[in-house]
Amino acid sequence: MDNVDILSDVFTTLRLQSRLYFETDFRGDFAVQIPRERRLIRFHLLQRGMCWVQVPGAEPARLEEGDLAIVPDGTEQVLSKNPETPSVALSQVMQEGEFSGGVLAYGEGDGPTRLLCGFCQFDEAIDHPVIASLPALVVVRSADLGAEPWALTSIRLMALEGDLKGQGMTGILSRLLEIVFMQTVRRMTVAAGGADAGFMAALADTHMSRALHAMHAEPHIAWTVKDLAQTAGMSRGRFAQKFTRAIGVPPIDYLTTWRLMKARALLVNSGLDMAEIARRCGYKSVPSFSRRFKTAFGVGPGSYRRSPDAHTS
Repeated sequence: MDNVDILSDVFTTLRLQSRLYFETDFRGDFAVQIPRERRLIRFHLLQRGMCWVQVPGAEPARLEEGDLAIVPDGTEQVLSKNPETPSVALSQVMQEGEFSGGVLAYGEGDGPTRLLCGFCQFDEAIDHPVIASLPALVVVRSADLGAEPWALTSIRLMALEGDLKGQGMTGILSRLLEIVFMQTVRRMTVAAGGADAGFMAALADTHMSRALHAMHAEPHIAWTVKDLAQTAGMSRGRFAQKFTRAIGVPPIDYLTTWRLMKARALLVNSGLDMAEIARRCGYKSVPSFSRRFKTAFGVGPGSYRRSPDAHTS
């Protein structure tokens, strides 16, 4: 049970997939507003120049060369040379600028500001705390990664691939985006040690992580709050209170969410029959599983499995 890699388990079940948007060649006093779009996790790696990133609910962040900005939850954002400059919608920039060879050129004057822009998408029907608890803006600064050569290497490799523009670049960069995102969440988990709120804080907590490991390793077990509290080495009341404060939902609610996440992944990625999927996800019968699944997602598991959208999210 202790060998379960919870973050990998979550990201695999969310079916995290990444894509490269484009590179930028922004010049002069630019300010580009990127609209809210679905629940994408957007990335901006500054390769050359200087750039500010602004998102609602966070202080503007200045990026230097080699810095990476991560904007979770598809929120709108502004990329600019000066945070005081009025912004122009990305759609207008696409019309007025030039897009060629995967590079969006816009503006005149000093530059270029070269950004490598991409995104991660995931199963949007799932609101897992690992995504929901992320801050509005995360900035990974290369200058701060001296003690983490693995993370620094990933970011540098992204920049090198962007400059090389060789065969397979898009595929390689897509995989690197996923790697960098998971490394960032892992770093936040370590940094959260001692905090009392957030999914990363729960993972960093010895007692909470025991309960999470149990639910992830054996979701088919009919766990009770008392069972999970004993696994965590805490009293029932203290465990329930601490878990709810850290994760944002009570233990059994989290377990239900996790079971349904696993079910969605198994429906798409396995050939298991409905009875086996129900059993693996902690349901005693197919009808009870189907009712819970439809209540959560508005569609039954059979219909979801047959849906084209289930295989493209």
